[in-house]
Amino acid sequence: MKDEDIKKIIDCFESGRKDEDFINWASRGYLMNQGILYRYSLGTESEEAQLVVPCHERERVLQRTYFKIASRYYFPGMRKFIAEYVKNCAECNRYKPNNQKPAGLLRTPIYAQRFETLAIDLFGPLPETPTGKKWIFLIEDTSTKWVELFALEDATAQNCAKFLIEEVFLRYGLPRRLISDNGTQFVSAVMQQTCNFLGIKQELIPVYHPQANPSERKNRDLKPKLAILVGDAHDTWDEKLAMIRFAMNTSKCDTTGHTAAYIQFGRELRTTDDVNHDLRSLIENDNFVAEITPYLKHFARLTPQIRERVEQKQDQRKKYFDKNRRPIYYQPGDKVWVTLHPKSSRSDKRSKKFYPKREGPYLVVTNRSPTTYDLSGTSTPDQVLGTYHTNMLKNYLQKRTQVQ
Repeated sequence: MKDEDIKKIIDCFESGRKDEDFINWASRGYLMNQGILYRYSLGTESEEAQLVVPCHERERVLQRTYFKIASRYYFPGMRKFIAEYVKNCAECNRYKPNNQKPAGLLRTPIYAQRFETLAIDLFGPLPETPTGKKWIFLIEDTSTKWVELFALEDATAQNCAKFLIEEVFLRYGLPRRLISDNGTQFVSAVMQQTCNFLGIKQELIPVYHPQANPSERKNRDLKPKLAILVGDAHDTWDEKLAMIRFAMNTSKCDTTGHTAAYIQFGRELRTTDDVNHDLRSLIENDNFVAEITPYLKHFARLTPQIRERVEQKQDQRKKYFDKNRRPIYYQPGDKVWVTLHPKSSRSDKRSKKFYPKREGPYLVVTNRSPTTYDLSGTSTPDQVLGTYHTNMLKNYLQKRTQVQ
């Protein structure tokens, strides 16, 4: 009788009047038996009457699944109430998989000038070469797709900064942005001080989201090329880097429609087939100026054409990518679950299958972009723990302690 909705039904049945309200409740399957209200589920195969549960007793039966509850109990809005209760269950959120589409729509980068934005990454460790090399330091210009590959003995922040300055910055000029993952070499004080001193904006991609680093695609292309060239001599990979770099920079890029070499230098790199032609024959031509002027005019028009093609390709990829994604946005102050990436440990007798899939709650501190967020602990809101992509997050719903 504490539940106002149920009290109306009980009062109607106990009054003994066969009025319109009685007919309405009876047609919905309600009946009274020895002072207790039941309901038959119409249109189902179940022959058992369901006990009608008042609002203050619902949490006692919510430990069962909906179908188990529905066979014995009923209250208005039961399915929705149970679904919300399960969504708010902390243990369910931590351990159960998520069957929804991944969150986060594709964000396409803005076309930049040559060597304005660089993406860097490390590939390795690889079998040690006779000269002691174990790592490949990959640097890509995101505009022209030009690639530089360097063999390193140790993947330290000092080595990465040294090759960036001596082999890239002092050759092509300083970039405005430097994109990298959250590797210790790139988040170190050495790399941060280098970027701060030179006025370069360092951008770290979200953790466990390598797709945000453009150089990851070049890493994927690098692996099969190395495997093919080294054959069985796995410790000779450093001898193949120069050939691979030439091949990557002279291959036509589907996004730009041109090779990286052509966009970078305004001409294709000469090979053995045309080493005796091209510029030499052009210089010997009496009409050198007349020949070169149309070429320069064409190259001047090339940049806006490439930019338009890149934007069209990006629109196509975004349309295809977003079909299987859902837009989810968070605001500073929101609480979220964070997806974990546990590892099994045979020595500790622990399996990643039994670890929780998420941990939380964590607090959204800032939204760097519509898909990237800085998080902190709820007890330390001023201390940023990391930057996460939205597909790593799930809304934290607090369990209701009292049913209205």
